[in-house]
Amino acid sequence: MDRSKDLVYIKSGGRRIALYAELGGYFSPDGQLDDGRFRTFIRVALRERMRGDGPGHEVGVWLAEYLENVLAYLRDKGLDAAALQLFEAALDESAALGVTRVPLDPALLRGLMAAAAAPDAQRESPHRDDADDKRARLLECALEVFTSRGFHSATIDEVAAAAGVAKGTVYRYFKSKEDLLDQLLLATSQRVVERFSGAFSGVDDVRGAVEQFIREWVGFIEENHALYRLIQAEGIIAHSGRRTLFYEYLITNFPMAKERIASMNAAGELKVMSFYTVLYGVLGFIDGVVHKWFRSNMDYPLHDEIPVILETLLNGLLRDDHRGGSYCAPDGGASA
Repeated sequence: MDRSKDLVYIKSGGRRIALYAELGGYFSPDGQLDDGRFRTFIRVALRERMRGDGPGHEVGVWLAEYLENVLAYLRDKGLDAAALQLFEAALDESAALGVTRVPLDPALLRGLMAAAAAPDAQRESPHRDDADDKRARLLECALEVFTSRGFHSATIDEVAAAAGVAKGTVYRYFKSKEDLLDQLLLATSQRVVERFSGAFSGVDDVRGAVEQFIREWVGFIEENHALYRLIQAEGIIAHSGRRTLFYEYLITNFPMAKERIASMNAAGELKVMSFYTVLYGVLGFIDGVVHKWFRSNMDYPLHDEIPVILETLLNGLLRDDHRGGSYCAPDGGASA
């Protein structure tokens, strides 16, 4: 699939670079803005331009163009809070340097104002906790039924019976069996996002990030093998009704993953620059290893395969001078 249409280019530090690569340096994988790092970038960039252009109109025009690209990109990804925080930080730093005119698009400003005025959360119903518990129970029972019966053979009646509720109760929470599957896999993707976001915290190199991703994904599969079988069998049905892969859905709910990897890859550690090629290559290879594990009736710990996975994938993805040590001992066992 051609991803070139997803790329937006901006001028930063005299270079024309992919916007998501620029942003990756300021965000954690779960979309949290590193306010200090971004402020430093804005401060240095403005000072450089003020030396060349003076503290006049041209500096404000550059900042406006930069912010319009960045803020539109973040808002399009659903990161309104991060966009607001970044906007405020940029205005603080520019004002401190005497840049008082930043001619932003009025439509963008209206969008930011609307986001800022939106309530943080709806007032919770006194029965909200009970409703959340019941919904979670339905999702849990749906997983059991879909896994044992197969999604297409399973029925809403069976899910209701497993949960000990009337069929109508299921329809109060989910529009259809397809919606139930959709929500089940959405909840799964959110769990994976939370797990990976924590794992990536403090990782500042591509090799470490890829290795940690592999370890976490293998661990998730081993702990949730029934759910993984369902994911592989059914994929996911998106809200639009368009059938797509669970992996793609996971990416959309992991908002700064490719940005972070692109930023860390500034030194050119990867042989392949495409984030999607790297991700699908990693996931596809692990799929093969997991299928072998299933064929053996899971008679050994899946995490025993991690050294072989790391040895194969990291040597295949990383350039020679960034590979690091071996993960497998000469006899095929894991290295210390």
